[in-house]
Amino acid sequence: MKKTLSEALKGATFQKRLSLLGSTGSIGTQTLEICDACPDNFVVDALSAGRNAALLAEQVMKYRPKIASLETPEAALELKERLEAANCQHMPTILSGPEGILAAATVDTADTVVTGIVGAAGLLPTIEAIKCGKDIALANKETLISGGP
Repeated sequence: MKKTLSEALKGATFQKRLSLLGSTGSIGTQTLEICDACPDNFVVDALSAGRNAALLAEQVMKYRPKIASLETPEAALELKERLEAANCQHMPTILSGPEGILAAATVDTADTVVTGIVGAAGLLPTIEAIKCGKDIALANKETLISGGP
């Protein structure tokens, strides 16, 4: 009989605090499904996305991260407006651009960074997370390949 993830982790005492880079993409949404299945084992401290402010707003309201970052200032403003319109009780620090993704990757409370960003864009945040002593869950080969030999 096949066990579900939550059944397999039942009784597990670990807790991982995550920074999720690429939270609105396929890897990101699947990672959050795992967090949903095992809420005692995973806490989301930072979320970073491209431009999908609508989905990121939903994620922020559900997971209550310290930091939420988007690719552009316009998308970050849209996120802020969406959260305010929804009377979000937990307003994270909202950032954008390279500084935002680096802040998400290096947030002090996270012990693990899930890198689900497409292409080479994940390289610098991943390197910075490694420098900060974070565990890395690398979900794409592009970040590894773009780093070179």
